Amino acid sequence: MTAAAAAFAAVAVALLLWSWVGYPILIARLARRAPFSVGASGATPSVDVLVAAFDEEAVIGRRVANVLGQEYAGSLSLSLGCDGCRDATAERARAAAGADPRVRVTEFAERRGKASVVNDLVRQSEAEILVFTDANSEFRADAVARLVERFADPGVGAVCGRLELVPASGSGPTPETEFWERESRLKEAEGRLGVCLGANGAIYAARRELVAPLPEGAVLDDFRLAAQIARDGRKVLFAGDAVARETAPTDVAAEARRRFRIGIGAGEVLRTDSWLWDFRRRPLLALAFVSRKAARWLAPIAAVAALLCALAVPALRPAAAAAVAAFALLAVWVQVRPHSAGWAARLYYFGVINLALAAGVIAGLAGYRRPAWQRTPR
Repeated sequence: MTAAAAAFAAVAVALLLWSWVGYPILIARLARRAPFSVGASGATPSVDVLVAAFDEEAVIGRRVANVLGQEYAGSLSLSLGCDGCRDATAERARAAAGADPRVRVTEFAERRGKASVVNDLVRQSEAEILVFTDANSEFRADAVARLVERFADPGVGAVCGRLELVPASGSGPTPETEFWERESRLKEAEGRLGVCLGANGAIYAARRELVAPLPEGAVLDDFRLAAQIARDGRKVLFAGDAVARETAPTDVAAEARRRFRIGIGAGEVLRTDSWLWDFRRRPLLALAFVSRKAARWLAPIAAVAALLCALAVPALRPAAAAAVAAFALLAVWVQVRPHSAGWAARLYYFGVINLALAAGVIAGLAGYRRPAWQRTPR
């Protein structure tokens, strides 16, 4: 068991170092050698902005106005799907739209989960380009136009925009905003290579004919849609000038729940999508997936395995028990919702999200599914 504990610990450290240090250096170097161009064909394909919402009455009016105010020369519409909303989301959306025929609000009586709503909105749409976003996001005025520019290249199947997390009023940068800025730099490098699998739900677009139905109850809808398009040989780009903004979350307990949900989706992907590991057919795609997704998902699992093995070794048991107690204290401390700054905050945040992620991945690998999502407090 001592050897097994050491092996699992070494795997966990190696995966973390590669994903957070080695891979960013490698992908940045590869990206610098890749050609870069932005299409300028002047084409204005029809665009439909899709929003799946659950109890978003507080923000949906602003969201509708924001989409309708986009500076886009082509045909632009908005499709809102209300997933069993218990509040006035639909009514406030219609009020914000007024008599504008470009807005379609569909109310689903039963709450089925985001994937089902997205599938229905895609089926109902006839637009050439679909833009996916969240109810609490806000597009910069030219965001849709900047996304559409990239589709001038017929080889492009999907485009991910840049999400900027804005600190809550009166607060400075948070660990989440710093983490997201780092992720955006990685997305940009991967986008230069056409393998930006890190699409985010706030702002990404795809050609409608390439969007395949999501599995029922799928959690990582943004990742799955981009990955399916990349699997078909189309490029997935990153458009850093297509900007969406959201208020950065301040509730660490809510963020932990969100990471747990992401972990469930990650476990499902690891369990069902083995093609993502195929370095022979899709080397760059597999490199991006294994390095930035799978490595981060599996590192906490390896760490948990190392602890379990160490608990079975008398000489290692005290240290392993202390580590387990520290993790348990961390999980309990999340409910206190502490606010701190500096390196202590970064380390705390890193520990929390990885602990929650590990629990979610284990649940996802075991087949646990959560078809419905909860709003993140903001």
